[in-house]
Amino acid sequence: MLVRSVGLFMVGLLLGLLLALATLVAMEQFYHPPTVWIPIGLLLGVGMLGAVLTLQWQKFFTTLSTAVFGSAIMTVTVDYFIELLLLVQYVYERVKVAPAVRVLC
Repeated sequence: MLVRSVGLFMVGLLLGLLLALATLVAMEQFYHPPTVWIPIGLLLGVGMLGAVLTLQWQKFFTTLSTAVFGSAIMTVTVDYFIELLLLVQYVYERVKVAPAVRVLC
């Protein structure tokens, strides 16, 4: 029983982290956080929210998490073959709160 709960927790945490990363990238267009604590808090907060919601509604959030994770893997794969991981570097810079050096097209 404990292993199942831990697995559901991790699936929900992954969903929350991916949604928080997407929020950070979208937020960068309007607001650049001055400190690294804002992305860390957003990642932890949305990740834990996703984990708790997955423990509550297991079937829906497990399906949603696997779909979001699959689409993230496909996006990174296409990014690797077309732009040599420029999108991944851009997302990493948003998490580090580095100034935007290059603009995404």
